Amino acid sequence: MEKPVIYIDPQKAHELDRNIALQKLYYRPEGYFRTIEKMRDATCIAGYKFLLTDIKDWLNKQITFLVYKPRPKFIQYASFNGIRALNEVHQSDLTPLSFDKIGNRIFKHRSVIKDVATRFRRSCVLTNKSSASLAKMFRAIYDDPNNYFTWPKVLIVNKGTEYLGECKDLLLRHGVKIIQAKSKRDTSIAKRDHQEFEKHAYIRQMRCRSWVKDLCINDDIYNDTPTQLIHMSPNEVVKRALKGEKIIANSAVKHHRPIGFNKPILSYRDSVLYLLEAGELEFGKRHITDMNWSPKVYHIKESLIQKN
Repeated sequence: MEKPVIYIDPQKAHELDRNIALQKLYYRPEGYFRTIEKMRDATCIAGYKFLLTDIKDWLNKQITFLVYKPRPKFIQYASFNGIRALNEVHQSDLTPLSFDKIGNRIFKHRSVIKDVATRFRRSCVLTNKSSASLAKMFRAIYDDPNNYFTWPKVLIVNKGTEYLGECKDLLLRHGVKIIQAKSKRDTSIAKRDHQEFEKHAYIRQMRCRSWVKDLCINDDIYNDTPTQLIHMSPNEVVKRALKGEKIIANSAVKHHRPIGFNKPILSYRDSVLYLLEAGELEFGKRHITDMNWSPKVYHIKESLIQKN
C-alpha cells in the first residue's frame, strides 16, 4: 500500500514561518512596536532577515498596530469653499480681550460674526459672555436694515454655554440651524479674525490697551481690504453676491494628492479606519497612550456623490 504524499508549497511554508516569527516578536510584553522600523530592528536582533515590505504588509493586518499607527504628516480637511452664497453660513466666536473702561461700563469681550462665503464681518463689544448678551448682539446685527447681514441658514459656533439658553431660543425662532463646532478648525474663519483684530488694535503701542473706540473703524477697514483667497474686498464681494453671482475662493492649502472627483472611490470590499481627533474617545487633552485611529474597522456599504 502506497504512503500518502503531502505536497507543500515552499513559498507558502516560508510565509507561514515568517508570520509565526513576526507574531511571536510583536505579541510579547516588550513588543507592540509603534513603527515599522522598530519592528524591523527587533527582527534583526532576533536573527531574522525579513524584508521591510514584508514586515509592513504583516503589520498593516494587525488591528493593534493600526490604531496606534502614526498620524499622517499632511491631513486634508474639508474646505468651506463649497459655500458660495451670501448669508448661507455664518461663523460666530467670542474672545476675551483687555478690559477697556468707557464711562461706568467695562468691556471685556469681543464677539464677531463672519459670512463664510464673502468674509464680510461685523463685531460687537460685550461686558459679559452671558446668553442674554449674545442674544442682544445677534438681534442688533441681524435686524439692522443698513447691514448686509440677514438671519443665516446655518450658524457655526463653539460649545460654549453663551450660545445656549436665550441665545439659542432666538436663533431657532428665526429658523437658524445651529452647528456646534467639534474642533477649532470648524470656526477657523472667526478665530482667525480675532487674531487679525488684536494685531491691528494694539499696533500703536503695547501699553495702550484701548480697543473699543476703534472697533467699528477696524471693521470698515477690513471690509474694504482685499482678502488673500478671494482677491477682492468683502464689500465688493457682497455687492456681486447681491446680484446673484457665486463666490469662488481659492484653496487655503495646496493639494498633494487627487481630490474631489479625481480621488479614487472606495469599493464595497474595502475596510477602513478613520482618524481620531485629539481626545475624541477620552475627553480632555490628548495623552500619549491615546489611539490615533478608530478601534473599530468599518466596511463600506453605501457611497454618495454630491455636487456643489
